[in-house]
Amino acid sequence: MSDSSDPMDESTALVTAADVTLEPIGARALLVDRDVLLVPDPPPLLVEPPGALVAVIAPVPEGSGPVERIGVADVEHLENGEAERSSDVVASVVRLSGRSRYAVRAEPATQERLAEALLAEDGDLWAAMRELGYDSPAPDRPRKAGPTGLSEEQLDALAAGPCRVIRTCLPHPPRHDAPHPPTAQS
Repeated sequence: MSDSSDPMDESTALVTAADVTLEPIGARALLVDRDVLLVPDPPPLLVEPPGALVAVIAPVPEGSGPVERIGVADVEHLENGEAERSSDVVASVVRLSGRSRYAVRAEPATQERLAEALLAEDGDLWAAMRELGYDSPAPDRPRKAGPTGLSEEQLDALAAGPCRVIRTCLPHPPRHDAPHPPTAQS
């Protein structure tokens, strides 16, 4: 029997990607842990939802497992530091009321690596997450222009929010003399 605090256990199905939609608003999301979603550049309806939300999680490739429907327990918004309007929200963290059977195969990363990917992708968090292995379709809507001209400190701060909820993301690069933290297989 596995420890229930272990994010991966014998019931976990590793998938290449997960196609996640938040219903009824149709917002697209990335499965970053069995009970956490990340929504880069969330639509205004996620920032101010009209009611209860349900995550519809389909494994990729299609047909490699059942489609799940899990209720949303909480939504936290990550802001660009000047959030007075919903347009200032750069991402939303969605906590599910239950755990998905799916876990996405993504490379271990660091906050620094996510910041580098954000820089390379002109602040596009969807594209930066794809760089880290979260290969999910981005929403079919024009994205806001990513932040430009940010300092390294600002990029690191922008990466800090998503990195704190991504299971495989470390806040800072590990020291060479420090052991790597345990992964899902430990």
